[in-house]
Amino acid sequence: MDWKRFLPALVPHAGLGHLLETYLTWSGVGIISSLIASMLDAYSDIPYAAYYTSALNDAVGFKFWILLSVIGILLFCVSVPVLYLSLRLPQLAGFSARLRRFTYTFFLVAFDEGALMIGILTANFFDTNERISLLANKSFLFSDVGFFTIVALLLLDSLLWLLGEAIYSRNQRGYSGVVELLVNAPLKYALPGYLLVTGLVVQVVVTQ
Repeated sequence: MDWKRFLPALVPHAGLGHLLETYLTWSGVGIISSLIASMLDAYSDIPYAAYYTSALNDAVGFKFWILLSVIGILLFCVSVPVLYLSLRLPQLAGFSARLRRFTYTFFLVAFDEGALMIGILTANFFDTNERISLLANKSFLFSDVGFFTIVALLLLDSLLWLLGEAIYSRNQRGYSGVVELLVNAPLKYALPGYLLVTGLVVQVVVTQ
């Protein structure tokens, strides 16, 4: 296998620049919001300051992010075989396109929520404000917000972007990246791999 050609083929049409731009946008919002809440904490006895400081706790729920991610991944597992069939049965093309767009929506929202969460956790990592730490711990259920926690979330959220942009491209309204590799791969290789990955996903969801 030629890895020099394989790895770039995994990148969706949107490109890594879009990934970086979206991360900077949403995580930047999270960081700035956290810093503002931290500054307002000095005036927590004032009603409006206390209101906006505590609002950080309601910004993003870690469980909600997981829910969006799980729904998106399960829909992805359904969308890929439907897309494969639609390439051979044109009457399924319309349904496949709608399903892929619906799947993409869950990935899009989950990725944006995750990037916002990463921004808040990053601000908390550098900010020693005790109240902000308590809010982050309560909201995200992390007892210790450390560097590796943020990196792990960054990798998982990037995976959501990779799958979402691969299953549906907003500009071309097509598919690319890993999805294109899957549907174009020989069935004798693609089918066992698909069944294995889908089985693992379902098993993880059920056991959780």
